[in-house]
Amino acid sequence: MIAFNPALDPRELAVDYAVRKRLQIRDVLLPESALHLHKALLEHTPWSLVFNDGPKVIELKPEQLSRLTPEDSRRIGEGVHRGAQTGYQFLYNIYPLLAEYFRPGAPRTPLFDLFEFMNRPATLDFLREVTGIPSIRWADGQATLYRAGHFLKYHTDETPSQRRAVAYVLNLTEGWGRDWGGYLQFFNDRYDIEEGYRPLFNALNLFTIPMDHSVSMVTSYAPGLRFSITGWLREDEPPGPIAGWR
Repeated sequence: MIAFNPALDPRELAVDYAVRKRLQIRDVLLPESALHLHKALLEHTPWSLVFNDGPKVIELKPEQLSRLTPEDSRRIGEGVHRGAQTGYQFLYNIYPLLAEYFRPGAPRTPLFDLFEFMNRPATLDFLREVTGIPSIRWADGQATLYRAGHFLKYHTDETPSQRRAVAYVLNLTEGWGRDWGGYLQFFNDRYDIEEGYRPLFNALNLFTIPMDHSVSMVTSYAPGLRFSITGWLREDEPPGPIAGWR
């Protein structure tokens, strides 16, 4: 059920990508594909909450979140904001798609279809041509949900343990207002915002790593939910077999 918009021309997109090593491709999937994925994120995805405590990433599973008291939530929020004042910090909901795909006995979801689609030879060839990086071998992935107050501070996506070549963000958010925050924003060497991408429905953001970027905080008055599937196009080997890969 997942397919690219056949009107896309990777050669034309490659010309645009080469200018700044980043690009937003609008209407990237067939409309029915994007709606199928949006429904899966909205109705059938068990969301965890992630944030960091210094160098340690904390992931609270759905069953843990259900047991949190208001005092627990207040304490977590205060700790996150305190950490954000002086260092790297993030706060958002996550479904660990890569880990779940390879977890024995994990129930199959429509998001697995997207993971396999991203790793089809034709998809990878399309992404190699657009980015001009022939060494891309596979795509990992996670689903994310940003609610009011969620954010991701400045970083570059470099990780010594993983050979990440390009970051991707498949936006699946409907009707996102321009003043609601949640923008993928890129910085120049003066720390000015050089460009920002609104989380537009059925748009794929791509950018070469490393690149200074962040996700601005979703405003307290934003009524919507910022859904996306994100990850990295990588030059190493996947952790296991992926249906249709190679």
